[in-house]
Amino acid sequence: SCELFENGIMHIKDIPLHIKLNGKQNIQRECEVKKKIYTDKEGIKKFLKTLKYPVYYLDFETFSTAIPMFDGLKCYSQVPFQFSLHIINKEGEKSKHYKFLYNGNGDPREEFVLALKKVLGEKGNIIVYNQVFEIGRLKELAEYFPKHKKWVNGVLKRVVDLLVPFREFNYYNPKQQGSASIKDVLPAITGKSYKGMEIGDGGTASVEFFNITYNKCDEETKKRVRENLLKYCELDTLAEVMIVEKLGKLSE
Repeated sequence: SCELFENGIMHIKDIPLHIKLNGKQNIQRECEVKKKIYTDKEGIKKFLKTLKYPVYYLDFETFSTAIPMFDGLKCYSQVPFQFSLHIINKEGEKSKHYKFLYNGNGDPREEFVLALKKVLGEKGNIIVYNQVFEIGRLKELAEYFPKHKKWVNGVLKRVVDLLVPFREFNYYNPKQQGSASIKDVLPAITGKSYKGMEIGDGGTASVEFFNITYNKCDEETKKRVRENLLKYCELDTLAEVMIVEKLGKLSE
């Protein structure tokens, strides 16, 4: 890579064909050069076949602070305060949406867990995008609330990571520019994006929630921010639904 850089090659499409790349890099180079989309139908089918209905599309939002605010937290521990959930009971059916956004001024964690328990049924897969994050938060909640540990362990066994088919290059669009982030995959595969939203990323969501919850804030601002938080988190799980629907069509 240093040699390529020294020769003025800055983009993957400019890498000469005699330079050996691994399988995924080759796909990326070919897509960039030919401006085409790569689809591995069998890989997509294999992934979709693993899904057991009802399917729950889930996303968490969290905040963290340098100095722990509540019991059982460490410096910069992530505190979940919001989730969005789209449920599809049977393949081909429309989704139902459920949401939670903490509305107190204390520790949101137990309310978060109890709200999630009400809507996350006992069977079927739970789809998240980049499972490390949601799984990490669930494990932390189980440690701090031992009475919920058995339930959390059951949930963890049902998690499926929607990142996998994109990380494995079952689908690749040059518009992704090498990224498998949902923020890049969604517009590449569906044409819909997070652009134009007042809150359009997790970092902003975290800061805005903290400001309206733990700092002085007028009611009008609080109402506006809460509406924007709900819109943003809902799009995260709606994006998962749309991506899976599109993968289904691509695998036909």
